Amino acid sequence: MPILSKPDGVPRYVRIRKSLQDDIDARTLVPGQKLPSEDELAARFGVSRMTVRQGIADLIDAGTLYRRHGVGTFVARPHVERDHSRLAVVEDAQAPGPEVNVQLMIADILPAKLKVAHSLSIPEGDFVVRVKTLRKVDNIPITLHDAYVPYELCPQLLMEDLEAQHLWTLYEALGLPVKRAVQRVEAREADEGIARLLELATKMGRLAAGLPTEVKEVNTTMKATIDVEWEIAIRKAYGQAEPAPTVKTPAPVVDVEEIKP
Repeated sequence: MPILSKPDGVPRYVRIRKSLQDDIDARTLVPGQKLPSEDELAARFGVSRMTVRQGIADLIDAGTLYRRHGVGTFVARPHVERDHSRLAVVEDAQAPGPEVNVQLMIADILPAKLKVAHSLSIPEGDFVVRVKTLRKVDNIPITLHDAYVPYELCPQLLMEDLEAQHLWTLYEALGLPVKRAVQRVEAREADEGIARLLELATKMGRLAAGLPTEVKEVNTTMKATIDVEWEIAIRKAYGQAEPAPTVKTPAPVVDVEEIKP
């Protein structure tokens, strides 16, 4: 990890990101290994801590690294990946059983950062529509969905009722039928923000960052190669503490996947 100059116009944080990624690819840094501190990396690269933090943030967004609150930054383990030629989401809030509702948290248009752009096969900085929702069962938070859609494909998406309809249903209505979805599943510890949104708590009812969550990244395509959506879904892990000691844990029937050949 040499001291970085900027002779070719490439930002230093990008060069730090590439250097760390190269070390991971070469297994100089291995899954589960803790990175040196930001101060150590700043001294090694000859840059500020803010520059180091920016380079690391892109790798965290990509799922290559992860942070443990109060402990440090670590190399992530390989993801489990599933590839379905056709995947349909079946979700019927009107059916008998737990009441399912969706709370819209973010609906915005913004430039795509590195991870989003790469996942959607678009140039970094192209505009995307971001739709972030919190899904609840019997008013208990279960899953946080954060989806990004190329603006050029769905410029009218934000005019739709994003709480009443599933995004895939809207794509179908807009002439963008889903044909394929690739899922990457891993376990991550919840940070304070996720713990608050999902109401992760200890048995004493105290808010608890660090509890496990199931994180699912989904790349969704229409036709053969056109990426229509990239989403991160963060769900409470099975077997963890209940949201509150007096609330009965609901049956985990939120997203039902029907796989067809």
